[in-house]
Amino acid sequence: MKKQFTLLSLLAILVLPFSTTAKAAVHSIPGALESYSTIRSIGIEWNIAGDDNHNTQCLVQYRVYGSTTWIDAQPLYRVDFEGYNMLAGSIFFLDDNTEYEVNLELSDPDGGAETRIEIVSTKPVPLFPDGGNTYYVIPGDGGGDGSQSNPFQGITAAQNIAQAGDIFLLHAGDYGTGGQVYFTRSGALNNHIVWKSAGDGDVIFNQVRIEADYIWLHEMNFIYESGNNTYGIRTSPPGPVGVVLTYNYFNNCETCIYLNDGGENWYVTDNTIVGANDPDNGSNFSGEGIELWHTSGHTIAYNSISMVADGISYPHINVDIYGNDIFDTTDDGIEGDYGHNNIRIWGNRISNVFNNGISFQPMNGAPWYVLYNQVAAPGEDALKLRDRVDRVLLAHNTLVAWSGPVSSGSQFIKNMQSNNNLWISIEDRYVWENGIDGTMNWKTNLDYDGFDWGSYPYAFKWGNNVRLVDITEFQNLTGQEMNAIHIDHNTCFENFDIPDLPPASVPFQYMTLKSNCNAVDAGIALANINDGYIGNAPDLGAFEYGKELPHYGPRDSGTVHGITKIGNSKITIFPNPVKDVITINYEREPIESYEIFDVTGQVIQSNSMINGNQIDVSNLSKGVYCLRLINHKERIVLKFIKA
Repeated sequence: MKKQFTLLSLLAILVLPFSTTAKAAVHSIPGALESYSTIRSIGIEWNIAGDDNHNTQCLVQYRVYGSTTWIDAQPLYRVDFEGYNMLAGSIFFLDDNTEYEVNLELSDPDGGAETRIEIVSTKPVPLFPDGGNTYYVIPGDGGGDGSQSNPFQGITAAQNIAQAGDIFLLHAGDYGTGGQVYFTRSGALNNHIVWKSAGDGDVIFNQVRIEADYIWLHEMNFIYESGNNTYGIRTSPPGPVGVVLTYNYFNNCETCIYLNDGGENWYVTDNTIVGANDPDNGSNFSGEGIELWHTSGHTIAYNSISMVADGISYPHINVDIYGNDIFDTTDDGIEGDYGHNNIRIWGNRISNVFNNGISFQPMNGAPWYVLYNQVAAPGEDALKLRDRVDRVLLAHNTLVAWSGPVSSGSQFIKNMQSNNNLWISIEDRYVWENGIDGTMNWKTNLDYDGFDWGSYPYAFKWGNNVRLVDITEFQNLTGQEMNAIHIDHNTCFENFDIPDLPPASVPFQYMTLKSNCNAVDAGIALANINDGYIGNAPDLGAFEYGKELPHYGPRDSGTVHGITKIGNSKITIFPNPVKDVITINYEREPIESYEIFDVTGQVIQSNSMINGNQIDVSNLSKGVYCLRLINHKERIVLKFIKA
């Protein structure tokens, strides 16, 4: 009996350290917490130790500082990926320049709990300074005093006296197509040095290098000759901070905005970028619209981007990409590739991209948020999932592809949270095609999605080439998508016009649901994501039936779907894309003449407008063109597509 007791005691002693160690590995120990913001979002990263079983959670609430009412946001994601061991996430759709309290409640069933309140302010929308001097500039090589009667001659002469808060009004002319122009004088936080058009015609640059902080370029034209279609705007080390680019026009550039040597906290909005790549010539990986090159803190919003390889690429941490109209590219729409934490891609329209809509190839951190995007019929996949994908909230996207929204790499979807999306294949094809590993994991959260695989005999190919005929078979195999529905794109949409495979142009459209579509009221409520939905539940896809439609591309004084302003009047062109005749509508302020030029900047057609409000373009080849409309006040450039 004594011998038995001794053996049992020894066994207990041997087991005890392993038991203690195992418990310590699952117990969470909260560590350092970092918060940051953009104009419309707040990001959180809360490091932890332990929690090997990944069951720690952190609930999030927020409120305007001083308010008494807390508002729920999405919980932080548990991230154990690429060296990160933390809880991380974002709060969306906030007011700019506002102080918020963020309440974070961390809890672990295995032990470990902590509540923290962070005070975080969103960044302000940049405003033109009102306390500095206003100077005038004309092209030249030196001289002038900056007055209206004796403007500075050239950028270099003007920069010699530039101080934070100054505004430089640039008169029409060529400021540097013969060489590179350097901006070297810094403004200050919320007090930029502003370089803007004086409003009397095109202000033309070729290549610009930004070497200073808090520079603002507004209403410039970056026009490239056919033999010099390289970089538009580039940076220099250590990377300029707080640069603002608004309502600029880029034409025939290869890489149009390129943060090659760094840059943080840029505000790039309402620009029109027409690159040098012709989709009719097939896939082309060279040349970017906005190349962030692994930099952080940016707002990239309401830009029109076409004729480049990738529309927007390579964000690093804490970047907002929204409201952009990206179309007719020769590679992908948005490439988040190599991005780390709190990359937010929402409310973009991506049409007729030659390869893929949104790329996750690969992720180097998490989470990412991909919300309310409309991706219409890329040549390959709506989502490119090829390598290393982790925590993503994929919600309320309308994802349309010719032959399967995700024709390869679907196994990475199991690392995502996918809710309230519409997955549509135009041709009869699987919606998700995965021939590798269909095993779900602790990250998997797939539900309340809508699927359309046409008349294909199988809806999914999942895990070691298992073919599943419908959603029910997928549910039985995986336990996921228990509230998913089958939809029919032929009857569900008010607008659904995809003429052909790329490079055929896709008309600008909103793929809105009909009131009787079964995707209406078929979703799940997501705090801070779809608050304010109409009806019994949120709708699936990018647009809530009955709500105001979002805006894509440049706003107000910039081109908005062929709409711009001349004085107090409004001008529209339609149809766009066009096959034969463009019709121009305007209020007051008639157009006197027009010019049409191609992507090289060459004028190929011009005439007066005395014979009416229509222009015959039937003789033009397919592609993207710019239409310059001229009256006695100013010249307006609108983009159109010849189908």
